[in-house]
This record gives sequence, structure tokens and C-alpha cells, in this order.
Amino acid sequence: MKVILKENVDNLGYVGDVVDVSRGYARNYLLARGLAMEHNSGNLKAIEHLKQKEWEKRNREILSAKELAEKISKITLTFEVKAGKDGKLFGSVTNKDIANVLAEKHQIEIDRKKIEHNEPLKKIGNFQVSVRLHKEVDAPLNVQVVPEKEVEKEEVKETETEKKPLKKGSADNTEE
Repeated sequence: MKVILKENVDNLGYVGDVVDVSRGYARNYLLARGLAMEHNSGNLKAIEHLKQKEWEKRNREILSAKELAEKISKITLTFEVKAGKDGKLFGSVTNKDIANVLAEKHQIEIDRKKIEHNEPLKKIGNFQVSVRLHKEVDAPLNVQVVPEKEVEKEEVKETETEKKPLKKGSADNTEE
């Protein structure tokens, strides 16, 4: 039985493909789940229309992803972190940190899972991470990790006064 696929089906085909399958598989699985429709001229025209709309939608997504990639490639994020004398960080700069700074400072919402880097950011230096915006569009993002500036510790001298225990029947702690 010939059917036209409405959705991508693993090991069978993609949207709009005309495939020949057994009657039972078509009736009990593909047609029942709405993954395919019967092959006839009316359905063939309808699926061509759906393919055209899907193609236009995909092109719009790619175009907007490329525009966003251009913005992201011009950005350099700077992280001030605590580091040891040899340049190793106490902790690391994570994908979540990068996504939060992009959202707060640049108003670009990116899922942290789409940020990819080859090595963990556990050293001081300049790094380039990749942001996957679409299946076909990646954007390079520059990340600069610098040590936290040594802040002069101002010592606040606190005068410690010893509190004397309150005497019974007395409202204040002063001796007369």
C-alpha cells in the first residue's frame, strides 16, 4: 500500500515522501497515529502545499538565526572570578553563567544546552565558545575570564563591649 508521510518516520522516510508499506503497518500504525495519509492525487497536492509551507518556515528560522548569530559574534563576555596565583579558577565558568549574562546584559535568551565548548573554562584567559542557534547555524561567542580585582580590605574596628548579665528586678544593666 502506498502512503504519503505527514511526519518524519525513523527508518522509513521524511515529510512528503511516498513510500510503499504493508497494509497492516499502514492501517494499524501509520494511519492510526496520523503519521501518514493514503496516496491519491488530492492528498498529494495537499502534502505539496504542506511541504512548501514547511520550507518557507524553515527558511525564516534560518534567516533569524543568522541575524542573531551576527549579533552574538560581536559580543565579548567578561567574567571576573576568584583565581589562584597560577591562574586556575576556584570553580569554573559554566554554560548557565554564560546564558545568564547574555540574558541580563544583552537581552538574548539562549538555552544553556545550546552553548558548546571543547574545554571547561577553569583557567584565566580568552576562550571562544559555540552557540548552536539552529541545526545549520552556529555562532562564535568570545568569553574573557579575568581574575577578580583585589579589593582593599577595610578593617572595621569594632569595640567589643562585654555585656554584663542582668540582675533580677533590674531594668537596665547599669550598676549604681
